[in-house]
Amino acid sequence: MRNRTALLFLAALLLVCAAALGGCSAQDETAAAQSAPNLSVNISVPYATTTPTAVPEDPDQPFELDANGKVTVLNDRWIDEGFVAVDNDEEQTANGYAQLRLGDQGQGVQQLQIRLRELGYYPGDISGVFDTLTEQAVQLFELTYGSMQTGIATANLQQLLFAENAPVYSAQAYAAAIGGSFTELQLGASGSNVLALQLRLRELGYPITHITGYYDQETAAAVSAFFEVYGNRPSQVAIVSMQEELFTADPKTYSGATLAPTQTQTAADQQTLSEGNIGSTVERVQQRLIDLGYMQGGASGTFDAATTEAVKAFQRVVGVQEDGVVTYGLYTQLIADDAPAYGSAAAEAILAGGYTLLQEGDSGEAVTRLQTRLVELGYANGTPNGRYASATVSSVKLFQRAMGQEETGVATAALQALLYADDAPAYSGAAQTSAGDRYYPYGLAITDLREGDSGDLVRYLQTRLAQLEYFEGEADGQYGSATAEAVRAVQRNMGLEQTGEASVSFQEHLFSEATPPSGVAMYDDTQSFSTLQMGDSDGENASMGPVESLQKQLWELGYLDREAVRGTEGEFGEATRDAVMDAQRAMQYVNVDGVATEEFQAFLFSRYCGMIKK
Repeated sequence: MRNRTALLFLAALLLVCAAALGGCSAQDETAAAQSAPNLSVNISVPYATTTPTAVPEDPDQPFELDANGKVTVLNDRWIDEGFVAVDNDEEQTANGYAQLRLGDQGQGVQQLQIRLRELGYYPGDISGVFDTLTEQAVQLFELTYGSMQTGIATANLQQLLFAENAPVYSAQAYAAAIGGSFTELQLGASGSNVLALQLRLRELGYPITHITGYYDQETAAAVSAFFEVYGNRPSQVAIVSMQEELFTADPKTYSGATLAPTQTQTAADQQTLSEGNIGSTVERVQQRLIDLGYMQGGASGTFDAATTEAVKAFQRVVGVQEDGVVTYGLYTQLIADDAPAYGSAAAEAILAGGYTLLQEGDSGEAVTRLQTRLVELGYANGTPNGRYASATVSSVKLFQRAMGQEETGVATAALQALLYADDAPAYSGAAQTSAGDRYYPYGLAITDLREGDSGDLVRYLQTRLAQLEYFEGEADGQYGSATAEAVRAVQRNMGLEQTGEASVSFQEHLFSEATPPSGVAMYDDTQSFSTLQMGDSDGENASMGPVESLQKQLWELGYLDREAVRGTEGEFGEATRDAVMDAQRAMQYVNVDGVATEEFQAFLFSRYCGMIKK
């Protein structure tokens, strides 16, 4: 076993050492891209067996650029020696531009900053260093032309920027430059048009604090306030005529706060459609209902009584509450390829079985029946307990994988109809595509384990520890001192507190492919990670907090789009959760839940993070 393991990890040695010169930073994308293995196929995450050499600090570096993009000048003479201020009237030639991007420095960056500030896009100092504030200004200018927001000042972009007719930043010029025509916007929309809308509303005093480019509940409330200020009935949809008025020279400003969003609104509340809503999303819902036979006529884009009844009919078939409201969850079921058509055999099977949506946290007879069927087909082991917990989620995912469906772990009514069908496929090892599946205790609910515990779950733990060569001896299911010491050895190598206790998150990480084998230390000392999840926030910290640090690392590894959290840095929202889930898949987690546990972060911030870099 040791020879085989050594060969697997030795294969990555040269790759890791090559990547070590750049660590997991995004500053050497080419080298990192060449060194990272392709994790789109089923392979183990390899570990190096030596510690990469640290990069020596450059004593001649004239400035520091921290993680937030802030510039600190270390050598004051750097500004004076050969770094001459630029005359604002200096003639620019078409061929005189060189591409500039984050981290660059010099007179070209100084010129860029001066021009961006002249036009109102850049509020910072003329430092001559391309920091994140300069990058944001470039992105804002890019948006005025409707181009992709790269934050890179290409030669072509600089020709546009230094042209005499380059638009000065204002909401009117900005909106006109985006395309000159407005489109209807509503909850869920995103892009430069939404960003322009938000910027203009905030300029006029309407209650918007987060400029994200995403049409959220806060944006909807501000739009409603705009309608009310004009004496109209409030509406959360920014129709074309409303936007045309918003971008006139003298629109009405906002002086009250009657429609500011409440603090109790959830993400689910922000993504529902019901009678009275209008817009393109409603039109898509209607067209899908028509295609499936639940609705007749045309897709008008207005959520009327007929649409409500059609939604209720679909809800009846898929086994959820018949309230006529399209939640995000219902919308995903509606647009799914396997959505049951009205009167189809699949729909009849669902109705005949009386199935209802089951998911993690549910309990009762329906869950017991589900678990019993999963055991019958071999997707789960053990005795059904009627509690839809992580083990049931994993078993449902296995069945979804066998059926070629998205692995959500949610047992929809349509999925249950397939599961209970006479021709439902039995489990076979071929359905397993993740290496972690070989070790994971399907059918058992994972619980915290400590010295003195016993049972099958302890046996799984010992078996996995032995595979990684931390544990010697028989996997007897008894959590004794040898097992505790093996757990402490893993925790020590991962930079975690050495408790000798195997928490749920520790076990789930252990069964993944991101746990270092014996002899590989990810850290030399104990780290101070804490679990982060949806709703967490850094608060008003002046420096970068744990959530923003996590976001930055996910961005550098290619899992998080910077624009998705623009303006909400330090807040653990849906975009961050989705990025964590993508990283968990690359690490071959079986339970992909979007929670950044201590174990998850220990790998993500280790020197081996480049192994999963996209």
